[in-house]
Amino acid sequence: MKILKKIGLGFLVVLILANITVLLSGNNHLYKGLTDTYFQGRTKPSIDDPDIFYARILKSKSPRAWEESESKNSVSLSDTVQRLNKRLETKALLIIHKNEIIHESYFDGYDQYKASNSFSMAKTILSIVTGIAIKEGKVSVEDPVVNYLPDFIQKKDSALKVKHLLTMTSGMNFKESYGNPFGFMAKAYYGTDLKALVKGYELNKKPGVEHKYLGGNNLLLSFLLEKATGEKVGNYASRNLWEKLGMENDAKWVLDDEDGDEKTFTGVFATARDFAKIGRLYMNSGFENGEQIVDSIYVRESLTPINVLDDKGKLAGYYGYSWWFASYKGEKVFYMRGILGQYVICVPGKNLIITRLGQFRENTKLKDGVTPDDIWVYLEEGFRLIE
Repeated sequence: MKILKKIGLGFLVVLILANITVLLSGNNHLYKGLTDTYFQGRTKPSIDDPDIFYARILKSKSPRAWEESESKNSVSLSDTVQRLNKRLETKALLIIHKNEIIHESYFDGYDQYKASNSFSMAKTILSIVTGIAIKEGKVSVEDPVVNYLPDFIQKKDSALKVKHLLTMTSGMNFKESYGNPFGFMAKAYYGTDLKALVKGYELNKKPGVEHKYLGGNNLLLSFLLEKATGEKVGNYASRNLWEKLGMENDAKWVLDDEDGDEKTFTGVFATARDFAKIGRLYMNSGFENGEQIVDSIYVRESLTPINVLDDKGKLAGYYGYSWWFASYKGEKVFYMRGILGQYVICVPGKNLIITRLGQFRENTKLKDGVTPDDIWVYLEEGFRLIE
């Protein structure tokens, strides 16, 4: 019994010391991170709203439903896709051809009204919001970032422009490791003061010469947009994007704190049908519901490969203004993607949009070293259903 008491006391002392260390080191984000992952029996953030974040609502106004094909779901999904859906825990699969839903399926309690975390698809949404601000004359891709954010960017780094943040070619020295619980991204995702986190970084390379995928770029861009528009990114996006696209449901963008800043590298929770409307907007060159929401020139620039080397020495012809590119059966493909297999895949030459939400994606990228292998399966299925 004495031994057990000593063990218990020792454990308590260790626990107290560990908490003191966390508090003194400024790593309070670990508490929320543990609550969202290991305490829930998983090692990664959830695709469902864990209800541990504050959020800003993107409001639906005058919702317009997608047209549905008379033959919707008349052709069964292939065995290959059904196996993939089961293995990767697909929650929603939506295939749209010529502005009509030809296939729609949901799994594990999901339906057309249930929202899911977009993860890095939020980066593309931020890019679109930037395009809207540019159309309104509030900012330009050529503007130096320091003009808006002198508290974040030093004068010596005035070569950094808005377009460098959009293309992930900033040259900023953000040290991001998605597997490090003490790293920048963990603090950004679970922390409560994004502006304090982003301060103090600087250029370590000339902007525009190297593509390096860094969520810190999105945070800087969102702070810049807040200065340029005079309002929070979520409020601006709600009025100028979500409402104008006639989204069927409200969405939410998670914040660092109550009435705080959007985690603009992640965290837009929306439905498969509404995510697909974002793809359609760019399929239509920024025009939707009788209005040019994003200037067509900006859309064209967004969908143009940046063609600089990435940090691994590969030509980054696969990336634009936060859109990803591929080619399938001779057709150009542009798409949004999130780390757990959140996709809006657009094939303009086929008037085809494929939206997939789920718990996992393929980690292999065997075909081109960039595109997750499951995307090719969804593309093959989409082509099969329309041919």
